Amino acid sequence: MKATNEKICPHCHDVIETQHVFSENNQVFLRNDFTGSSSTKEEWSPINFQWIPVVKLQERLVNV
Repeated sequence: MKATNEKICPHCHDVIETQHVFSENNQVFLRNDFTGSSSTKEEWSPINFQWIPVVKLQERLVNV
């Protein structure tokens, strides 16, 4: 289950979903959502994520 917050975009009035994340030692973590749970403990899970330059991303998308 992913942790999301919904915000209304002031420019386009669409809902923007966000997730709580942080990075440490080149690893990105996503906060687990325990909505409705009596637990107050935060739990974070590592996710497979890697930053790449925009130019490299464009090259990959063109060569698909």
